Amino acid sequence: MDLGGILLVVMAALGACLLMAVGLFAFHRFGSAAPGTVPCCYRAQGEQTWREGSLRYDGDRLDHFGPGGLSLRPEHQWLRTRLDLGPARVAGEGECTVLPHGHAAMAVSCRYGDEHFELSLGHEHYTALRSWLESVPPGYNANVA
Repeated sequence: MDLGGILLVVMAALGACLLMAVGLFAFHRFGSAAPGTVPCCYRAQGEQTWREGSLRYDGDRLDHFGPGGLSLRPEHQWLRTRLDLGPARVAGEGECTVLPHGHAAMAVSCRYGDEHFELSLGHEHYTALRSWLESVPPGYNANVA
């Protein structure tokens, strides 16, 4: 094989790797809009900037996924029985950029053990989260006579 053939093979391999990387990024970035997920923004206590992401209800657990990347695992997992929501407020303009323009966002302070953070989500998703937390978990009283 001459130098031109080797160069062609190397460039084809690099192109395939680049195409796979772009496809993986797009899958993680736009795959968060899958059914069962809720767009949200997350901010740890003491931080100024919000991080885009999504929430997913998983039985008695709430999973928080970041904006994308190579990991399929959630960044945070909160058990339903230990998650406390504080008072909610209307989020300011530009606080949560993951929501479509013109949609009202609610920012709510949360506590999970010693961890304090804020979530910002659409009004209807905030209402669903509050209802999910206040309802009885599945099977909670299954063996009570």
